[in-house]
Amino acid sequence: MKYGVIVCPRCGMAKGVETRRKTTTCQCGREIKLRRMKLRFQTDSPKELAESVANANAAIRGGEQMPPEKRRRKKEPYSVIAERSQQAKDPVQRLHEVAQALTDLKGEFTEEDLGKVLVSLGKGSPKQTLQKLQQLNLVYETSEGKFRAV
Repeated sequence: MKYGVIVCPRCGMAKGVETRRKTTTCQCGREIKLRRMKLRFQTDSPKELAESVANANAAIRGGEQMPPEKRRRKKEPYSVIAERSQQAKDPVQRLHEVAQALTDLKGEFTEEDLGKVLVSLGKGSPKQTLQKLQQLNLVYETSEGKFRAV
């Protein structure tokens, strides 16, 4: 579940909210529509949410600036593909999932793209992996150096 910190436009106090909700009610009584509010902080942890609300309210009461926004960095798509393919127990199925995910991500992938996923997996060379994928008829070459999953 995702959580966020907003600041009430009426009373100016920080409040922790679940980001999947549409509205919330502040302690001052105002109903706040969340889609109109800027999230000052996002997290998956209720503990971090409580700390950030406390820090924001302390900053507001002290007349200080709000703490800077803290957002989680998105993972690189190649590492996400590698993580998802780890669930497959069969090595051939794992290779097929990697090829399919690269095709979904890029349309046509190259040896370099496959290499980035293989680095995350800690596996062999992309050239040998591509040859194996072609031998198993899991990918085909659409143009020079460009591949797609079957």
